[in-house]
Amino acid sequence: MDTKTEHTRHDEVYSTPQKRGGVINTLYPPGPRPGAKGRMRNHCRKFWWCDCLVLAVLVLVVVLPLIYVGLPKKAQREINDSTLNVTSQEVTNPHPGGVHLKIDTVIKSGSSYHPTIDGFRAGLSLKGQEPFLYVDVPKAKSQAETHITIDQDVDLASLDRFSTYTKAVLASETFEVYLDGKTNIHLKGLPTMDVNYNQVITMKGLNRLSGLNITDVRILSGKTEILPDGSNLIGNVTIPNPSVMTLDLGNVTMNLSVDGKAIGTTLLPNLILKPGDNKLPMQGRVEQLTIVGLIRSKYKNAVIPLEILGNSSVKNGEHLTYYEDAIKSNTIKLDLNVEPALSAIGINITAFGS
Repeated sequence: MDTKTEHTRHDEVYSTPQKRGGVINTLYPPGPRPGAKGRMRNHCRKFWWCDCLVLAVLVLVVVLPLIYVGLPKKAQREINDSTLNVTSQEVTNPHPGGVHLKIDTVIKSGSSYHPTIDGFRAGLSLKGQEPFLYVDVPKAKSQAETHITIDQDVDLASLDRFSTYTKAVLASETFEVYLDGKTNIHLKGLPTMDVNYNQVITMKGLNRLSGLNITDVRILSGKTEILPDGSNLIGNVTIPNPSVMTLDLGNVTMNLSVDGKAIGTTLLPNLILKPGDNKLPMQGRVEQLTIVGLIRSKYKNAVIPLEILGNSSVKNGEHLTYYEDAIKSNTIKLDLNVEPALSAIGINITAFGS
């Protein structure tokens, strides 16, 4: 009887499950082993805090640098890759300290992103120089083609630098203007990004007024014909403007000479150059006897090699020195046939011989 009892107790002792420690027994306690889904549930239930910590680290290490470093760099690259073209430029209401400026532009971009670009202040300059003036670029929504118009009165940042710019416009077939500023761009759901807006704008210039021509010249004589300002010659002048610029130059006076000898001046009143060919009235005060003497002695075919050099540009009684510097730097040469004008006042050049 005692032996049977001891055997029963011995079986009871060894059939009782033993408690075991360790990670494996914590995750997977004795009993039927769970499948993959069960193990995942156990892991998430016991180590959710660890998963959250790992996720937070990933956000800090990967996502945040992407948002605050990668995206701004990409935005700057796409700003740099865009192009800006000026389709029209009007410089009007000039005065010694500034002008009214209207510029129509088209910005082209191949970006798949279309952010909003804040308005910003931009400087316009020639290469290697400080800005000659500043403009306010308005806020815009970027598209494949974005049209922006700047329309405002501007003060000159530097008279000397603006004079250098007007000389470049007059003398160049093409020239470059640098537009530089800082602005912010916005994409929905992302923080504001700072970018530098730097563009090089290539534009056509006036090409030294190449192709300028004087026609319909008429010599005035007598008190009834000579104009109140003393002008004794009138005609028309054609000035080609291959650029997209409209320029209000005021009353422009030019010096006239032949073989380095002054023969008078001519006035282009209220000169506004528009894109294309401009046919404008001119009037002048010339030394008629000097011209007749040149034809009698040297240019017997009545075709004289005329040299035209800028003298002054005046608007509302004020000298526009930035235009005067430009026109004084450019000499225009053309052969002028004065035979019709002389014949109209009874001078027959055939009488001078050949």
